[in-house]
Amino acid sequence: MSAIGAAIGLALAGYALFTAKGTSGSGLPPEDVALVNGRPILQSDFVTQTQLETGSAFKDATVAERRKVLGEMIDEELLVQRGIEIDLAASDPDVRSALVAGVDLQVDAEVLAAPPEQATLERYYAQHRDRYAAEGSMDMRDLVLAATDGQIADNAVAAIRAGAPIEAVMARFGLKESGKIGRGDNYDFGVKAKLGERLFAVAAQLGDGQVSEPTLDFGEIHILVMNSRKSSIPQSFAAARDQVIQDFQRDARTAVEQTNIAYLKSRADIRIKAGLQP
Repeated sequence: MSAIGAAIGLALAGYALFTAKGTSGSGLPPEDVALVNGRPILQSDFVTQTQLETGSAFKDATVAERRKVLGEMIDEELLVQRGIEIDLAASDPDVRSALVAGVDLQVDAEVLAAPPEQATLERYYAQHRDRYAAEGSMDMRDLVLAATDGQIADNAVAAIRAGAPIEAVMARFGLKESGKIGRGDNYDFGVKAKLGERLFAVAAQLGDGQVSEPTLDFGEIHILVMNSRKSSIPQSFAAARDQVIQDFQRDARTAVEQTNIAYLKSRADIRIKAGLQP
C-alpha cells in the first residue's frame, strides 16, 4: 500500500509541478522527477529529500510540501550548474576542498562499504603491533648546558649518578631546566612531541633513577634524569580491534586515493615551471 500511495502521490505532484508556468512535463524518463537544463533530478532523491524535510513517509507529504521540496532541489541544481559555468572551484577554496573531499569519498566508497575480514585484520595487527599499546609515561627532568660545556656536562652526570642532589648539581655546574616538559608524569607521545625524536629515543632507554649521557641537540647539551618510567603495555588483538579496523581502513583509503591520483596524473597534461619540477 505504501508503494501505491507513493505512486499516486508522485502522479499528483507531477501534474501540479509540470503544468505550472516555466515547466514541462513531456519527455521525462520514468526515473526522473524533473530535468534542469538536461540534468535529471532523480525520483528516488526527491522521495528521500521529502522524507528528510517533512520527517514522515513520502506518502504522507502534501502536494504543497512536495512542490516546496522539489522547488528547492531545482534551485540547488541551478546554483550548482551556475557554479560550474563560472568555474567557481578555480576561485573559491571551500568549493575546491569540497570537490577534493567528494572525489576522495567516491574513491573510498568500496573500502568503506566492505568490512575487512577477520584474518585480514589480524594480519594487519601483527604487522603493526607497536601501534597497539597502552601509552607509557615518564616523570623526568631535562637539564641543559651550552653546547661548549661538554666537560662540565660529563662532571654533572657523574655527580648526579654518585647521588648528589640535583638542585646542588645544577647550582654547582650551572645547569638549568629546559622548560620543554612539565614536572610529574608525562605521556610518551607528549614527551616525544616536546623533546623531539632524538631526545625521546634517549629517554626511552632510561629506567627509574637513571641519568642519560650528555646529548647534543639543537645547540644545547641535554642531561635527562628519569625519576620514574612506566612502560607502554601491549594490547591484545581483541582489545585493540576497533582501533585496528579504523587504522586498516585509513591506510586502505590512503592507498586507493594515491592510486587514483597516479591514474589521473597518467592521463593529465601537467606543465611545471622550470626549477619546480619534482
